[in-house]
Order: sequence, then structure tokens, then C-alpha cells
Amino acid sequence: MKKWVYIICFLLIFVIAIFTGKYLYNYFNKENDNTVQNENYYPSEIEVNDEYLNEVDTIQTITEEEKISPNAVLVLKKQYIECGHTIKEYSQIPEDLVNLNKEQLIKEYPDWEIDNFSSLEVDLLKQVEGVCNEHYILRDNEGIITVYKINNDGQEVLFEDTGISTEYLTINDRMKIEEGIKVYGKEELNSVLEDYE
Repeated sequence: MKKWVYIICFLLIFVIAIFTGKYLYNYFNKENDNTVQNENYYPSEIEVNDEYLNEVDTIQTITEEEKISPNAVLVLKKQYIECGHTIKEYSQIPEDLVNLNKEQLIKEYPDWEIDNFSSLEVDLLKQVEGVCNEHYILRDNEGIITVYKINNDGQEVLFEDTGISTEYLTINDRMKIEEGIKVYGKEELNSVLEDYE
């Protein structure tokens, strides 16, 4: 019988401990709750100044404005009026152009027109008088095919003595060489010379 009394006492103590623990847990959580449920604590409306909004828009526009990256490529395009060709020169962006925006770049290159502007590539275009430096003419010079480069003034300047003899060319090819064969670009020049070798 004593055994039953101990078991019942133990169960009562256990149930009382559970209820006491739950009560204390809820009590301390309510006291430590830092959230305020008072509706007057937070303002219902926030007054916003129009000037402030304009400043925020301006700052946002400035920060979104594209600027030249240190890894950008600068492409200078020279468009020659007389021959109509465009020669491109590629280079890494100079240090003094890094972090410039489009308007600042225009001030740095007033004689150039911006053809393309992004953070990674800047293309500048300029119209140039004369012909580009990619024009060649092949002529017969004492029985040897000689290459002349045509400069801006239209004058022929010796570029290369090929060592290819005109003696073994067909009559038609010799006549063309005597008149002068005009070619554009080094690729076309090499291709024409290969045909005569």
C-alpha cells in the first residue's frame, strides 16, 4: 500500500511541476516581450518633403550613370572622306579616362564623336581628310613587281620590292602590272602577291 501512496504523490508533484513551469514560462515571456502593441507608437502617416524626393531622384540618377571601367577598351575610328574607309585602332583605356561619364568624355575629346559608350567599350569616331593608309598599288619596276603605298596626298611611296619577276607572267598580267594594280588592305595585297609567285 505504501507503494501506491508514493506513486500517487510522485504523479501529483510531476503534474504540479509541469503547470508551474508553464505558468512561469508564460509570465517571463510576457515581461521580456519588447514589442509594443500600442498603435499610437508608430505614426500612421509619414510626411515627405517634395524637395527631399527630388534630391533622392537626382542622387539615384547620378549613381546609375554609366562610367568607364579600368578594364574598358578604347576604339578610335577614323573615317577617311576621300576613300570612305574606316580604320579602327584598339587600345586599353588610358588612366585619365577611367571613371568618366559620357559628358566628361566629350570634354576630353572635343574633335571626336561618341559612336558607342559603355563601361567596357568606348568607340570614338572622327572624319579625316584624304585616304587611309591601307591603299597600295603594284607596279613593274625594271622587271620586278614593286609595291607602293599611297599616302594622304595621293602620292606613291615605295613600300616593298617583292623580288617577283614580271618575266614569267602572262601578257595579260604584265599589262595589268604596267597600268598598276590597286589593292586595299594587307590581306588583299598578300593574296594578290601570292597569285604572282
